[in-house]
Amino acid sequence: MYPWIYTRAKEQPDDLALITDSERLTWSVLYTKAHELASSWAPLLSRGDRIALYGPSSSSYIIAVHAAQLLELTIVPINIRLSQAEVHLQLQQADVQFVISDRPIDAPVKRLPFHVVKPAPDVLVRHMPKHYIQSMLFTSGTTGRPKAVEQTMLNHFSSAMNAARHTGSYPDDRFLVVTPLFHMSGLAVVYRSVIYGVPLILEPHFSPNKTITWIQTEHITHISLVSVMLDRLLEAGLRRFDLRVVLTGGGPVPLPILTRALDRGIPVMQTYGMTETASQVATLLPEEAIRKIGSAGKAIAPTEIRINRYQEIEVKGPTVMNGYFANPEATAAAFTADGYLKTGDLGRIDADGYLYVLDRRSDLIISGGENIYPAEVEAALLSISGITEAGVVGRFDPVWGQVPVAFIVSTLSETDVRQEMERLLAKYKCPVSYFYRDTLPRNANG
Repeated sequence: MYPWIYTRAKEQPDDLALITDSERLTWSVLYTKAHELASSWAPLLSRGDRIALYGPSSSSYIIAVHAAQLLELTIVPINIRLSQAEVHLQLQQADVQFVISDRPIDAPVKRLPFHVVKPAPDVLVRHMPKHYIQSMLFTSGTTGRPKAVEQTMLNHFSSAMNAARHTGSYPDDRFLVVTPLFHMSGLAVVYRSVIYGVPLILEPHFSPNKTITWIQTEHITHISLVSVMLDRLLEAGLRRFDLRVVLTGGGPVPLPILTRALDRGIPVMQTYGMTETASQVATLLPEEAIRKIGSAGKAIAPTEIRINRYQEIEVKGPTVMNGYFANPEATAAAFTADGYLKTGDLGRIDADGYLYVLDRRSDLIISGGENIYPAEVEAALLSISGITEAGVVGRFDPVWGQVPVAFIVSTLSETDVRQEMERLLAKYKCPVSYFYRDTLPRNANG
């Protein structure tokens, strides 16, 4: 299989590929830019090397994604909302050779900008094995230590093709990306756009009014959101326009939001998926939304979903990850003997084959679409001198769905604790409230 951007430039050179506030690039222009960047990297990097992408969503970021595939490199998108301590840890854990970034970064890793520094001879475009590790995205684990998920070229291609069969794919489709490119929801659309050969419209900063303008003026057909974003768009007056697919993740859409959207004819498709499955593995079509309230839909063929005797959701199919990078123990623990991924989520499947997610990964907190594991926050709290015990739980929030709150045993002031936590973790992971206790309750095992 040739790199997707190479194939698209050969087949649709003059068709629009990427639209931003300041650019409208065809597939041939996008390929040329990616090829030039790949050529400038070639003397420094070898096939299979890992490069971190650290920066906001931009056309340069997308060009870098395609350039990496031309060289058969593995991209490691880094969340720009993380603290420098978290960034440093992920760069170290992924063992990256270079950080691609236009901003200063406090890490002992060589840095290259997103643009060409020194022109070099053109690289040779070649076939790529479908099992090459194309990307590694981090997902926090219940132990509090992040894991790097290895996603192959086949994983991303299968995810795109499975979604096309399930929701349909047409030549006039146009994708709007308002979620970050360092998240699976954003990165998956970059790959789907080039695989399908349809334009991607990029909005780096989500704004309800700006998003509606894009939807209306560019005849957007596809967009991925979380519930809070959909709610804000509805408040701003969103109508159907040309929308055909409005994917939502991070849990079921609350009924009041869902009914408002459906009353306006907006085709909301609720999904279930994760980083380990290269995006969604189940999707509920709009016409089923009210009849199957709370469901994430049916498995997207050929993906198989089953429920084990402990009510845990298990998944098998071509979109399931290769494993966790440099972590054979975690990889082995993630799979059953017959090759199913153990998601850690609890669920049930009804008589019609529809999946219902009952509980997300035990104590996982989902806040505005971001995953927060209490164990990671607790580990950060306990690393602070002056805190002897810590417990973190999720609390309902009408805007974000959930927010983390902490119960601590500490001699420090709340101001000092907050300052230290903002240094250690991304702001969205930091508890919104602290409750001081003389001791925390424990069971018989401590």
